[in-house]
Amino acid sequence: MRADVLADLLAKLDDCAAEPDSIAEFRRLIESVGARHGFLEPIQARRVGFARQLLDARQSRTDIRDRLMARFSVGESQAYRDIQAALKIVPIRS
Repeated sequence: MRADVLADLLAKLDDCAAEPDSIAEFRRLIESVGARHGFLEPIQARRVGFARQLLDARQSRTDIRDRLMARFSVGESQAYRDIQAALKIVPIRS
């Protein structure tokens, strides 16, 4: 499995018409398989990108932390590291 295929699978989960718990479980399964094959960067990039989107939408860091923890099944410390990484990305202004 290539990293771009893994990232595409994860992106398509957002469009699934299924129960949120089922989607979260499938997301964890895909991420677990990807991690076993050395594809950690696409997963982290998705978390950081999601955090950046929420920062751009002026969400509070606490809300972003909670959403990262729920959506990606990460701990509090990892969520804050992802927020810190997202803060380093300069937002695109149109």
